[in-house]
Amino acid sequence: MLKPAYDKVLVLALATPVLVLTVLLARSPSRGEGGGVSPQFWAERRAAARIEARLTHPEADKYRPRVSSGGCPVPPEPIPLRELARLEEAGDWGGIAAAYALQGEWNQAASFLERMPASPNRDSDLAAVHLARGAHEQALRLLDGVLDSNQKHAQALWNRALVLQEMGLTMKAAETYEKVAGLNEQGWGREAHAHALALREETLERARKWKGARDATLALLTNAQAPLPLEEARQQPGVVRQNFYEVVRAADSKERALALLPLAQELDRLQGGSALGDYVRRVAARDFVRRGPLAKGYAELLRAQAPAPDSMLETLRTSSEDDLFVGALLRTRGAALGLVQDAVERGKRQQDPWFNPYLEREQARKETADGEWWKAEQRLFTALQRCREGAFSAGCVELELRLGILYAELRRLTEAEQHARTAWTWARQLREWELELTSLEILTHISRDRSDFSSARAYVEEWSARGGRKNTCYWPQSHLAHIYYQDMRPEEARRALDAAAACPVAPLDLVYGATFAEMARARPAPGDAEQLRRVLSIARSSNPMPGDAVYARYIEGRFALDREHEQGQALLKKVIEDAEKLEHGDTLARESWTLSYSSLVTDAGRQGDYAKVLELMAAQLGTSVPARCALAVSVHHERGVVVARGPKGEVVGHYDGSRDAPFSRSPTSKLVPENLRQALRGCERVEVLAWAPVFGRTDLLPPDMAWSFRMGKTAQPRNASGGRRLVVSSVEAPSLLQLPRLPAWTPSSEPESTPLELLSGSEATPSRVLSSMSDATEIEIHAHGISDPALADSSLVVLSPEGNGRYALTADVVRKQKLAGAPLVYLAACSAGRLASSTTHEPFSLPAAFIDAGARAVLASTVDIPDAAGRFFDGVRQRIRTGAPPAVALRDERQKWLARDSRNSWTQYVLLVERSE
Repeated sequence: MLKPAYDKVLVLALATPVLVLTVLLARSPSRGEGGGVSPQFWAERRAAARIEARLTHPEADKYRPRVSSGGCPVPPEPIPLRELARLEEAGDWGGIAAAYALQGEWNQAASFLERMPASPNRDSDLAAVHLARGAHEQALRLLDGVLDSNQKHAQALWNRALVLQEMGLTMKAAETYEKVAGLNEQGWGREAHAHALALREETLERARKWKGARDATLALLTNAQAPLPLEEARQQPGVVRQNFYEVVRAADSKERALALLPLAQELDRLQGGSALGDYVRRVAARDFVRRGPLAKGYAELLRAQAPAPDSMLETLRTSSEDDLFVGALLRTRGAALGLVQDAVERGKRQQDPWFNPYLEREQARKETADGEWWKAEQRLFTALQRCREGAFSAGCVELELRLGILYAELRRLTEAEQHARTAWTWARQLREWELELTSLEILTHISRDRSDFSSARAYVEEWSARGGRKNTCYWPQSHLAHIYYQDMRPEEARRALDAAAACPVAPLDLVYGATFAEMARARPAPGDAEQLRRVLSIARSSNPMPGDAVYARYIEGRFALDREHEQGQALLKKVIEDAEKLEHGDTLARESWTLSYSSLVTDAGRQGDYAKVLELMAAQLGTSVPARCALAVSVHHERGVVVARGPKGEVVGHYDGSRDAPFSRSPTSKLVPENLRQALRGCERVEVLAWAPVFGRTDLLPPDMAWSFRMGKTAQPRNASGGRRLVVSSVEAPSLLQLPRLPAWTPSSEPESTPLELLSGSEATPSRVLSSMSDATEIEIHAHGISDPALADSSLVVLSPEGNGRYALTADVVRKQKLAGAPLVYLAACSAGRLASSTTHEPFSLPAAFIDAGARAVLASTVDIPDAAGRFFDGVRQRIRTGAPPAVALRDERQKWLARDSRNSWTQYVLLVERSE
């Protein structure tokens, strides 16, 4: 929560050379007759350079073959300050940055680059800084921008190849190096071509060996005379072993099983133990009169590459052939969760450590499906720790991927990406080609959800360049279309959609349909209506779930809205009506509901009907239409509408149909035009109506205005004579999260007028906190919030773990509570108010959840906060207790803290959500 004081010392230390340079520059004489710096200066810098990146300064970019220093790197000689002074006198900031960069002094290089105006050259060099720091996402975004303006920018191409290579995207890196080679630059071209050849060959060789080992092993399924892949086992033991289990299960006679024993013994010799040999002998000892038909059925399942039907699973479960039952269940993955525990118990009887990660993975899947994700989290962490302490296997990669998927489902996208990247690295180290492809798919989805579109495109393109493993035409093109759409690049999105539709096998799923409906509006083309009919026909014929049917109707309504206005409106209103009949947990139906409202709101703004905008947004938020002093804000892709209702009830609005940047990269402070802000200046406080992605942004209005987000029906009146205050503090966070202990809560010196209940230490568990919240009139939580300050990931508050390991207070759990005391809630936790950056269909944050549960008002920070934040929240509470409306109390306390110390700027990021009055 509180950044260490030594961060300031570090910043000053890094800045010291710049300060010294500035002083010397002030003392240095004017340039000599030669002007600039000597050629020797740059020759020495290039000769000592140990960096791989290319720089755009002409002297720094001359080809420099890199050779090994033969041992530990030798610290470079200090840069002559007199030469730097001459560069400064010439106004050559890029030259100074290049001189520092050649020596690997990246912080100094960045300090000068950031003084320069944005340009392709500046951005290419700044990307080199990010690459050196390991910030691949930022580097890739900058380089993509440079190459969008100039596809043959040599330094940007080279640096992009380096970034892709560092990310493990070797096929795309090779392709980019070839583009550099095509420029025919002296030295650079030859080296780029050599890099491309080496990367491509190493990658394809890894694929060939993996496929060769897999195919040689699986050949034993269909050809009893096929040679045992002993040599492949020595080169790729993990791949052979994984497929060998299938071959043993499919053996339909004792003789066939025993013929596999030499391969089992060779794998045991290579990997240790005797588990495989023991397994083959156990199978050979079975009664094949009973096992033989089951084994043949299992072999047919393998040849069909299909999951086991329920009837087969039940037959195998009631048999005594445990290994066949476990194998069939592991192939079934998404189904048969009710049989997982039985399969786990039978799997453990085989006493084969290789199976353990897969059994743990299946149990984690079951726990997640049962809503006990914290158990799955702990299980996966424990199993991965055993992986790190023992021998790595493909099962360990599967565990990392499972943990990444779990965090992605919880909208903890930063953690999801960390684990998916680890799995990606492990898969490459183990030469597990199929798991490399799986990792790329998962990283694609996570990066896209994080609005890291450059990385998402790179992952998709790498997957495609490797040949994929399913529809290598449709899958990458449909995903690229969706990524381009989200990145506000409609022309590229339309081209990718057309390419996907032209694929030999084009399923035209709902993701394609949603992107198509938007792009057909932004970039219409002949035949769009017929294409949409094809999409909806496929969706309806696939026997969709109720949520799928609602989403298909949304797509139809969104497409019709700009063409047949009345029909489009009717369809979208029908979507809202149908979605409200389904469970709140039906994600697709809920997204359809939100997108339909958003489409109707921005359409009303496009028509100039600003009063209708207020009515629709109030209906979506379940609140009444404010008669005065209100602001409504909605964003739907490139369309945005803002409506202000002034102190006398006057309505003014602004519609923008040409937004050209994703909302995640747009400054919210500029979303509300100045004339609309001025229309609200006469208001004591302003009610803001907004849905995701705008809900939760604290910079919509200036900090000197009193305002709050409004949602929900009128708050029930509080009992003036009664009340109870609940304080949660000194939480004992689970060790797996590695969070620092927070300072103990100190009560205010002011006398308390209401009874106080303090939950701390091991008592501050989710169940105790939820139980104590039910009739409290004030709730204050001092704990860690989990989210990344650099992103807007969904938030949770970390409490002390229950006996079953549950530790998180999350929005979905809070939303189900009944807060009878209509409490004021103070979330004094880091980033507890932060929303999910990818959530465009739900304000899925803790403040919104508390309002849904019955809270009167909620205050929470959307950024990391210092330890002193408790005093700030105390100040707000005291003002409210003396009768100030919460919005006014927050504004006045914030202004007091800002006037006291400019370092209190974090107070501007405290969010207030209230129910209607």
